[in-house]
Amino acid sequence: MTGEENNRKLYPMRFIPQEEKTEWGSVRYLLADLGYKDSVVENGWFVGNTLSELMGTYLERVVGDEAFEYYGLQFPVMLKEILLQGRTPLLLNVDDDTAAQRYDSFGKTAAWYVRKAGKGAKIWLGFKRDLTPEAFYRRCREGSVEEVLHAVEPCDGEIFLLRPGMVYAAEGEQEILEVAESSDLALCLHNWGMDFPEGEESMLEEAFDLIDFRKYSTPPAGTASQDGSAVPLVSVPEFTVSSLRLDDPLRVNNGQPGSFTVYHCLSGEVSVQVPAAAGVEQSAEPCFLKKGCTLLVPAEVETFYLVPVEYGTRLLDVIVDQRTARDLYLDR
Repeated sequence: MTGEENNRKLYPMRFIPQEEKTEWGSVRYLLADLGYKDSVVENGWFVGNTLSELMGTYLERVVGDEAFEYYGLQFPVMLKEILLQGRTPLLLNVDDDTAAQRYDSFGKTAAWYVRKAGKGAKIWLGFKRDLTPEAFYRRCREGSVEEVLHAVEPCDGEIFLLRPGMVYAAEGEQEILEVAESSDLALCLHNWGMDFPEGEESMLEEAFDLIDFRKYSTPPAGTASQDGSAVPLVSVPEFTVSSLRLDDPLRVNNGQPGSFTVYHCLSGEVSVQVPAAAGVEQSAEPCFLKKGCTLLVPAEVETFYLVPVEYGTRLLDVIVDQRTARDLYLDR
């Protein structure tokens, strides 16, 4: 970026999705700073710049002081869209400490928001009952592990927390929005008797000591907003996901100073407008967010308006609350 760009004010930014085909459907990375996947700005004077370039140039102005102190130069969260037409392998997320020690990576806590559940939609989350490691291993080898997995037939609008240590998978026709830590680390344990996708292999033995063999317990979930206030659906130390319905314009004053917000439009359309600041020559044009699109409002933007173009526009918003410890990757 040039010196002139360095002096410019940040503004709400959309990013270009990056699609990747899989054996069971496709994945569209909506907002990612993973190295091999680096989101590109779609609007405004930073068009063509990547998310990692913004982080490297603007630092805490993008994510806020507290998030930058904890995460350093890597953007803290990732959003991707899973368009499922088959069955994923049985997967396992890894906690931050283990991921750093074994894989030189961030760990992964994630949430799956089911945007649309179609024919044969099913999600497996943990186990029906407490299970011994020996029984799980034997069933994976025999091909009968599905019998002990906790199965859910999801509905549109449901959200599920995928915590480290919990085995999970999904099948059928589904559109899932995944919100996660800035990591794509998921270990493949079992592929239902089929060959693993190219470049992947079973990590069952390696991951054995990381699996939570206890019976699955359902965490409390929020309900959709009806009055223009953001209602938390999932709140964990890594991120908070909330729902928001817009019938009228909403003025947003950053309730947590020095933090960023990510919006994903579920339905309708919204115009995101930043009021002109005194003494600032540049002003960003209103940024329109349509269904399926994702927007980052940087920490530097302290006040903005959400103006629904369509009545009843529905958004998910993602924030990162203050973390209490420094991350191992601060100086990366």
